[in-house]
Amino acid sequence: MLTFLHIGFAFLWLGCVLTEALFERAMLAGDRASHKALANLHARVDLVVEIPAMLVVLVTGALLWMRAGDYGVAELVMIGAGAVALLANGYCVWLVFKRRSAAHAEEWDAFDRLDHLQHRVGAIVLLGLLVAIVAGALIR
Repeated sequence: MLTFLHIGFAFLWLGCVLTEALFERAMLAGDRASHKALANLHARVDLVVEIPAMLVVLVTGALLWMRAGDYGVAELVMIGAGAVALLANGYCVWLVFKRRSAAHAEEWDAFDRLDHLQHRVGAIVLLGLLVAIVAGALIR
């Protein structure tokens, strides 16, 4: 059951990251009003979906780690990539809220800098998640 929860929430987290990437791409093509709406939407999705999914993955992953005995290469890659994804996504969430503050203050230079950094860190999150999921699929 714990493994099922871990895998299910890892895929929910991945789906959330991919969905956010899609609406980021679509809404950043618009004007500053669209950017403000995007900043609000992304922050809400982080609070309601992404952060809870990440936390469930973190807790279930820690419990599975404590239960496991031997660690092969695939397990170590999965744990390492998952840890990178969690840390990067934690930073990315912080950037999302900073970007929202910049949008509300209409500090568009700051918004643009934060947006660029957020997308770079988001790519690390996506890569970490994908590597962790593939490594997990290779276990046994």
